[in-house]
Amino acid sequence: MERHPLQTERLRLEPTRAYHAPLVYDQITDERLWTFFPALRPKSIEELRALYRRWERGNPYANRDEEWENWICFLRDTETPVGGMQATILPGSLAYIAYVMYAANQRQGFAREGARAVIEHLREAHGITRILAEMNTQNEASIKVVQSLGFERVEEHVEVERGHGVEADEYVYELKF
Repeated sequence: MERHPLQTERLRLEPTRAYHAPLVYDQITDERLWTFFPALRPKSIEELRALYRRWERGNPYANRDEEWENWICFLRDTETPVGGMQATILPGSLAYIAYVMYAANQRQGFAREGARAVIEHLREAHGITRILAEMNTQNEASIKVVQSLGFERVEEHVEVERGHGVEADEYVYELKF
């Protein structure tokens, strides 16, 4: 599937490509971003490039019935990356969203602005009627973002396992249309 950029008032969301890895590596490996899931932090630019290559294919897990769309968020008319967005599209008009804003660009409304664009894209391009977002119960900034977008908390997962052992409790938030 051909993926297209999304735009907001301040952001340009480009579909993630392997060539983005050197542009974002220093920001994406900033340890402040990995407080809640440190085992997922890329260990090298080659590892990040390989991850982005898998994302380009749209589904890094060939055995799952899902599609992934990922974007690097740039300030609208620049080559300055400020964060990333992800949507996992599942059967039954359901999607998950995730986002990260690089440390220097946090608390400026970029996560909310980018997430709004992704939500609208999911509704229009994929007919999504239900979106979920999962986050660590201690991640107050992310909780505020989803609440500001109209998501409501529907679950709490205790002691979530992520392949590298138990990490933390997570909330699940839901947005329905």
